[in-house]
Amino acid sequence: MSSSFKAALKYLLIVVVSLGIGFSVWLLPHEAKKKTRSISITTPIDSKNEAGRYLQQASEDFFYHDFDKAIKNYGKAIIAFEKDNQLGKAAKVYESIGDLYKFRTRIKDAEAQYILAMQYHKKINNPLGEARAMMRAGDLFMERGKHALAKDWYAKAALLVKDDPPHPTQAVLFESMGRIYWKIEENIPDAILWYTRARDSFSAMKNQMGYDHMTAVLNKLRGVEKHSSY
Repeated sequence: MSSSFKAALKYLLIVVVSLGIGFSVWLLPHEAKKKTRSISITTPIDSKNEAGRYLQQASEDFFYHDFDKAIKNYGKAIIAFEKDNQLGKAAKVYESIGDLYKFRTRIKDAEAQYILAMQYHKKINNPLGEARAMMRAGDLFMERGKHALAKDWYAKAALLVKDDPPHPTQAVLFESMGRIYWKIEENIPDAILWYTRARDSFSAMKNQMGYDHMTAVLNKLRGVEKHSSY
């Protein structure tokens, strides 16, 4: 058998198989084909509690950019959490709504939701949650180059948690303050102060990665300080 005949036979077999597969799909019932196209690629809505299901649905809505529907489901989650007396979780949902508006670059709306979260956390005496919402507001402005507004929010948040036991929110806040003093204001002594607090907070939590990063930053800052003193 010649090589050209073998190649032609191989091509013919490929065409026959491809046509067979296509024909078998065409023979599938319409509903079956429709079902294969509509399989969700997001996680199932299967939480055991009502609020959790609303949050899952809101996440799916966000994934598909159905933002108005996501906000409605976040609102339903808040009501469900309040009904179960899980007020800290209800307050945190306002932070999620703020994040949604931030994603849509609706800055005033995002800040308004973060402020609602702060007020809710304050009402239930949750300073850590209040500080986290303030930090999110600070991040909102920091990412847009509005450093003075960012610093105001970070400073208010840091004041709330500076004497609290070590916590990730506290450590990241201290780091954010250090970054403002270093990168924006070029105030090296104050930057060292805040990065030292961040390092100590990470250390107390046994967060090695955070500790190592803060240590590296401090070494760099002390080198800058030493060089500028000459």
